[in-house]
Amino acid sequence: MRTFQAVLLLLLACAPARAARLERGPYLENMTKDMVVVRFRVETATPAWLSFGAVPDCERFMTTVPALKEQKIPLFGLMPDTTHCYRIYLPADESTGVYKAFEGRFNTFRDETRPWFSFLAVSDSAGGFPEQRQVAAQMEKHSPDFVLHLGDMIESGLDEDADEEYFGPYSALQARVPFFQALGNHDYGPSARTEAGRGFLKANYAPFHSVPLTGLPPHYYFFDIGNARFFVLDANAFYGGKFAPGLEPGSKQYKWLDYFLGKASDKTWKFVAVHEPLYSTGAHGTIEPQVKALEPLLLKHKVDMVLQGHDHNYERTMPVKEGVPDEAGGIIYLTLGGGGSTIYIQRRNEDWSEKFLPTYHYAAFEVKERSLILNVYNKDGETLDTLQLQK
Repeated sequence: MRTFQAVLLLLLACAPARAARLERGPYLENMTKDMVVVRFRVETATPAWLSFGAVPDCERFMTTVPALKEQKIPLFGLMPDTTHCYRIYLPADESTGVYKAFEGRFNTFRDETRPWFSFLAVSDSAGGFPEQRQVAAQMEKHSPDFVLHLGDMIESGLDEDADEEYFGPYSALQARVPFFQALGNHDYGPSARTEAGRGFLKANYAPFHSVPLTGLPPHYYFFDIGNARFFVLDANAFYGGKFAPGLEPGSKQYKWLDYFLGKASDKTWKFVAVHEPLYSTGAHGTIEPQVKALEPLLLKHKVDMVLQGHDHNYERTMPVKEGVPDEAGGIIYLTLGGGGSTIYIQRRNEDWSEKFLPTYHYAAFEVKERSLILNVYNKDGETLDTLQLQK
């Protein structure tokens, strides 16, 4: 290993100016307490080298990958709750030399013995508007354990638009913090409701993202951090998605959710992430069949909070149970659809709607044991809303 590293460093010193270049990333996905997936795209198919280790030993381990344009490198055997550094080396054109194309750091997740973590949540950033980059710039100032994107990442859903609308705005954050995503209706493409939408995700989304293998990738899955479990759902069938998995009672996704929510009874916190909202007074509003299907299940398993998008506004409900405020047994629903797409206005009033703001925003969560603090910020970094929960 050390001999190979020495040769690599010698080649590095001799590398000419012309070299292979990163075209996308690196970006981190599918992190746990002891692994992460590093992904990046090179402008042309080429071999690459990735070294990594606990800081400051960035050359502790090294892996090589074959000549590909799209690189996906899982790093296993990492230490929990530890800062790691990683370096990407690419070959120089017309030479045996290499050069360091990127160097970065990331922190692995904590396990249940360290029940504290933080994360950011945002949604509906599609379109490539200037406001998205303003929101992204504010998000970059944080040091969360992960980012949760609640869907509609790309207006067209096409990978050819992904760099401008998704990977570009979040590039600095994605290189040091893993992103987990819920699929939105736009991510299924413009023909999501017709036969023409067959294979769209397989061509434009699945090859470029890594999610936990705990459900049906890339549609639905769960992941754990500290004393919490997060369930990421695909509810696009309720919105007419022809090739989205069903989520009605009796469906495979519903049975999966019921089973693994039950298995999470030892978790202090249970969060559900979904694109289409259950409770909303925004432009799209509530999808009644979705509420009828999911709310009894979420109440049964005592889910703490549902994070949702689709409506381009911020909304926080009171704890809600069966359509009425219920402080003792209800669930809080947060709509976080102000990530950059055109903002929506409120369409109706409901007793359970605690706060509604038609503005660009993102949410920052901090969980410490049985306490949760939520702060919602606008694109200028100003605080829009706060909430504290104690269990």
